[in-house]
Order: sequence, then structure tokens, then C-alpha cells
Amino acid sequence: MAIRLLRTRNFRLLRKLELSAGPGLNLIIGANAAGKTSVLEAIHTAVRGRSFRSPKHAALAGPEGPRWQVFLKQEHAEAVANKVGMHWDHGGTKLRFNGSDQARVAQVLKAIPLQLLDPNAHRLLEDGPGYRRSFVDWGVFHVEQSFHQHWKTYQRCHRQRNQALKTSANIKLVQAWDEDMQQAALEITRMRRQHVAQIQAALRAITEQLLGIEDVQCHWRQGWPEGRTYAEYLAQNIEQHRRMGTTVQGPHRAELKVELEEKQTRGRLSRGQQKLLITAMVMAQAQVLSQRTGRQAILLMDDFGAELSAEYQQRLAKVLIDYRGQIFLTSFELPAALRSAPLTMFHVEQGELKAEPSR
Repeated sequence: MAIRLLRTRNFRLLRKLELSAGPGLNLIIGANAAGKTSVLEAIHTAVRGRSFRSPKHAALAGPEGPRWQVFLKQEHAEAVANKVGMHWDHGGTKLRFNGSDQARVAQVLKAIPLQLLDPNAHRLLEDGPGYRRSFVDWGVFHVEQSFHQHWKTYQRCHRQRNQALKTSANIKLVQAWDEDMQQAALEITRMRRQHVAQIQAALRAITEQLLGIEDVQCHWRQGWPEGRTYAEYLAQNIEQHRRMGTTVQGPHRAELKVELEEKQTRGRLSRGQQKLLITAMVMAQAQVLSQRTGRQAILLMDDFGAELSAEYQQRLAKVLIDYRGQIFLTSFELPAALRSAPLTMFHVEQGELKAEPSR
């Protein structure tokens, strides 16, 4: 399924935009501050309910005042699959999905798998475990129907147990949450481990193609000591938790470790190499999604050639051209590596978008 139409009104620099996208590679070119990234941002906001550049909806409003609109239509086999509209003004945000005004962002997220590769993607390798945990959970959310409910159960029990730890002297009130919490933790961890193993199986060939490196390993750390069930961990550490007023470890502290030749990647790769490794991880995850569900993730890549040599751009172009799903790229101009690629190209200048002639 592919996004075939995007419309915006007063979104960042894009006073009024209408983009008819192609099913494969879509390249958006233009100078600095022309509005290229804003096109990707509009797609991201419609699907995920938030921008990747600002947590505040008010910051997305353009020159026409404190309001904006985005709309996209997704099609499958020439038939409309999904319609998403989002409107923001001083009255708040309104989301409309497939004709319903009662829709929730989670419904859109589930229906339209979308991943972003932007200049801050290096944080997946360099920053704290929360980024890598979110990366894994995105994939699990899309391939495991029950994951979201198990995660909500775990969060609710974790929150209530912590409240009991802080306010109650009665240990039974704390332990009342343990059974449901450990059952949810068991399912969450099982699904995460399986997903990471599937990513690992797909990753080697892609990293070989992009980086010339085969020995990339992904390891999932469950968030509490290995060799013990979560029920055992909760029971054995309850006094520590009571002293600290919180449940210290669990799935909320899980971590994805990425290693090259049994060494951590941090500090060992250039920014360009990091970009390609992260791209390989995203593409491997997209391959898992396709294998498990038959759906292709939509990929957004900001600044295609940034920090990449000509050789690395050629390698990246080959992987993107071979991808069966839809991709939106930005670049200052048509990269040499994509000159012979089948793509739909647009030019943005001062917030105005024009389709380039077919090549």
C-alpha cells in the first residue's frame, strides 16, 4: 500500500501543497529552507500524530496564522485503503481516519507502518536504550496483534505497583499487581526476543551490501537479570523496591545491543557508516514486517547524500531501488547515484511544490 495523495494547508513553509506520489521512490529536491523536510514532516505528522522536529503542534503552523491541516490518502491495488486528516488550531487537534471523528492515533499507526531516517538517526546507536527499545517495539507493534494490549497491561500494573510501594506499608497491596505484571512481562519479552532474532536473520545480507561488513549482531537484554523469571525477580527484590519506592527493573529497562565483531558500535563508526548501519536495521525490520504481514513499510529519508561518499551513495541507492515499498527522499539535487533510478521527482521552492517531468 502506498500514499498516493498528500495535501497540506499552512503547514510550516507549505502554504498549500498537493503531492501525487508514485508507488516506489519519490525524490523531493530543493535548496536549504525550501520546505523539503516539511513534506516528510507532514507525512510523519499525519501518520504518527506528531512531528519529528517539534513536540508542539503550535510550532508547525505557517505564515497564515495559528492553524494547519494535513491530509493523506493511501491506496492499494488502485482502491482507497486509508484516509487520514489532521487539523490543529487554538481549539486543539482533531484527527479524522476513514470517516471517523473518534479515531485514535494508534489506529492510524497500526494501519500505516511508517519509519523515518533523518539526520538525527545516529541517536539510535549513540543515545540511551529508550531509542533502541522504541525501534524494536515499533516492529513488534506491527507484527504482533496482542503486543499493544500486553504493553498497556504492564504499564498499568507497573504504575499501580510503584504507587503502592510509595504509599503502603502492606506488602500484599504491592504484590497484588505482581501476577498480571509478570504475565505481561513474559509475553512482551517473548515477542521482543523473537522480533530481534528475525531482524538479525535479515540484517547480515543488508549490512554486507551497504557496508561490506557481515558480522553485525543484535542482542536483546530483557531488563532484569538473565536466568530468572520476572516473578522470581519481583519476589526476591521486593524489600529493595520498597526502600526505593519503585520497581527498578523489568521490560521498561530492556535494551537492544548492536555489536560489530563482538564490540559495541559506539565510537567505532563514522557518521556515514552509522547512517548506513541504521538504514540496514530499518530495512531488515521492514523485511520482517513484509514476511510476517505482507505489508511494506513506508520509509522517509531526509537528506539522502548527507555524510556519505559517492561509493556509499551508490550502495545506498541500490538497496533503496530494490525495496518493494514506497520511499520518500529529500536531496538538494538529483544525486548521481539515482540518475538512472525509476523515481517520481518533485521540486520545492519557497514552500511551493512542482512535479518534475518524468524521465
